[in-house]
Amino acid sequence: MGGGVDILDDMASSIRPIAVALIRRSSDGALLVTGHGLNTDDPRVRPLGGGIEFGESARTALDREIAEEIGGSVARAEHRATFENIFVVDGVVGHEIVFVFDAELADASIEDRDHFPVLDAPEEIVFWWRPGVDTARLVPPELDEFFVAKA
Repeated sequence: MGGGVDILDDMASSIRPIAVALIRRSSDGALLVTGHGLNTDDPRVRPLGGGIEFGESARTALDREIAEEIGGSVARAEHRATFENIFVVDGVVGHEIVFVFDAELADASIEDRDHFPVLDAPEEIVFWWRPGVDTARLVPPELDEFFVAKA
């Protein structure tokens, strides 16, 4: 998500470690997500987060990604799980090691906003709270069990 790397080019040749934040709105448990491929046959949503840079811990990457994506900061983050995700996007095989964190933002007023832009990729879709109007599948699919379990 961050850093301006062409993820599809990079996916075919390496394992990409990522950190994602399960940020839930306190009023209804909705998950903060962004969309990918929404105008395709395979619309997907995924939580905030992104690539872990070399020499960076997953927790540090999470803080950096939240700051880059929405200009926010993390008040609390608890490591929930780590798993491997092998997938195909646009005919390209991707391979990720996913560090999942339950997280809370320092600025609770973010919960009052329905949609907001991705700061480090303004040409992309906005973030929004799910459940909402989307019918896209949550990716990586292993995240479904965390979302259902805590909703």
